[in-house]
Amino acid sequence: MESVHSLCLLEGDEANSLQPLYEKVGSYTSRNFAVIYAVESDTTQTAIRMRQNGLDVETLVESGLLTIVDRNEMYSIERTELDGHALMDVWYDVYVKVKRRSSFGGVLAIGSAENFIGSPSYHDKLVKYEEMVGKKFQIPLEAICCYSSRAFEAISLGNVLSILNAHHSVAHGGANMDEWDPLRIIELAHKGMSRAVGNEVTDLFFKTLKLCYKIDGEAIASSPATLERMLSKLLGEDAARLAIASIKDEVRRCISP
Repeated sequence: MESVHSLCLLEGDEANSLQPLYEKVGSYTSRNFAVIYAVESDTTQTAIRMRQNGLDVETLVESGLLTIVDRNEMYSIERTELDGHALMDVWYDVYVKVKRRSSFGGVLAIGSAENFIGSPSYHDKLVKYEEMVGKKFQIPLEAICCYSSRAFEAISLGNVLSILNAHHSVAHGGANMDEWDPLRIIELAHKGMSRAVGNEVTDLFFKTLKLCYKIDGEAIASSPATLERMLSKLLGEDAARLAIASIKDEVRRCISP
């Protein structure tokens, strides 16, 4: 177990996209790591799917190795107003209850903050929450934040990149882990822009940023909203929209299972 904060993009139909997560649950519980699972809104359906994937759900729950939580309860708008501190308190309360059950080797927390996606006004709160969680933990805890393709599409480019930057790693399908380097944003932006508006416009855009606005790769990587803002300012609305969609597609390919 690595005590890190990772992001996982769930693509395709729900049943297939969740299967790697169930496999991870089985792998961790078999090694005496407890799992808190708060990815789905129907806990009964979750238990059925887990059984279909070979997990002895009743035994794992009774032993305390597995805790299944309705994501709408974990990320309750009524209780927390999607405030980062309040959400972390909710997670901490569940974590403490799990740790009290037995001397597990550590805890894997898997969650999905789909509740944030309902309104654009929540998206900045989502970024702040992810940043508050931190990239690494000083306790035996590993966290995986899951985002559906629908959520990914609903969030602005700047917020998508900021959310990525808040994580230590990308968990491809919940399985293979790659450490995330914020400087990869530049490479992905170049690829996406070149596909949408051509190499010449892309090269000119980045040269203009550096020479005229003193914005280099590190500045963009550390403040991704700058990229989206400058695309609209320098390319115009139509070209910027094409470029942003293409960059998001490159990012999606990079973090996909």
